[in-house]
This record gives sequence, structure tokens and C-alpha cells, in this order.
Amino acid sequence: MIQIVDQIDFSLSTWIRANLHNPKLNHVLSKINRGEMFLLFLLPFLYLKSNLPISWYFVLLYTGLITYANDRFVLFLKKLIARKRPLITVAGKVDSNPDMKHSFPSAHAANSMTAVLILVFLFQFSPALILVSFLAGVGRLLSLHHFVSDVIGGWVIGSIFGFLGFFLGRALLSFCCS
Repeated sequence: MIQIVDQIDFSLSTWIRANLHNPKLNHVLSKINRGEMFLLFLLPFLYLKSNLPISWYFVLLYTGLITYANDRFVLFLKKLIARKRPLITVAGKVDSNPDMKHSFPSAHAANSMTAVLILVFLFQFSPALILVSFLAGVGRLLSLHHFVSDVIGGWVIGSIFGFLGFFLGRALLSFCCS
């Protein structure tokens, strides 16, 4: 089964490299696909949202803590699995950076999904925010930092942490704010 997934991933990444990969787009996506950019985008919405059950900075702290736990788990898996990125296996880029052999799962996809699900389901932000996680994953594919299965795996792990964060947060809110 793993060999079939690898073949599909390699074929899709080869197609992306031939048809969609663009150095200028890669540069832009690498700047946009950072957690700091998501935070800058999110801060005004957090500050202006009037129906939060707790102060906006506690929302940010709680979401950040759950996302951080997710990130540590994803980094553990990356080092355990040590799958080389498409930039090496497809594009043939030679890089001595040890992070280049840590492809599965995509931390960008996982972290963005965790944060977005907590914000959407626990704090009633617009479901359109899920688009941010989708764009993070697609950006990682187009820049050849991840294979399709890396991004899907990241979204699955991020969803698990997001829903765990939702259930824990709901319990905490009912305990402290009821």
C-alpha cells in the first residue's frame, strides 16, 4: 500500500513540477504560508469579534497552546518517518539542510487545520476560515515542499487535534464560564 501511495505522490509531484511549479510563486507562497502571517491576519478579527465567550487574548492563547501541542507531535512524526521532500526526490535539489528529509506529515497543513477548527467550532468564527488551511496545504504542494499524502496526513492529524481542542475547550468553558 505504501508503495502505491509513493507512486501516486511521485507522479502528482512530477506533474506539479512540470505544470504548476514557479520560482516566483514559490517565493510568494513561502512568505504567505507562515504561522506569523496567519496570526497577523487573525489578530484584527480576534480583537473585533464581539461574541467571544472569553477575552480575545485567551482565545489566542488557548488556540496557540493546542496548535503547539499538535506541532510537537507532527515534528516527532517527521523525525520518526524521515521522508525526503519532493524538492529532493522530484526536483533533484541538493540541500544539506536536515529539515529537507522531513516531509511527512505537513506541519503547515496540520497546524493550520488545528487552529482553524478550534476557531470555527469552539469560538464560532466563520467556516470560510477553513479556506486558510486549504490554501496552506495547496501552497506546500505547489512549492514542492510536500507530497499530496503529506498534506492530507497533516490535515487529518490537525483535524484530530482540532477536535480534541474543541472538546477540551468546551469542557473548560462550561466549567469556568457557565
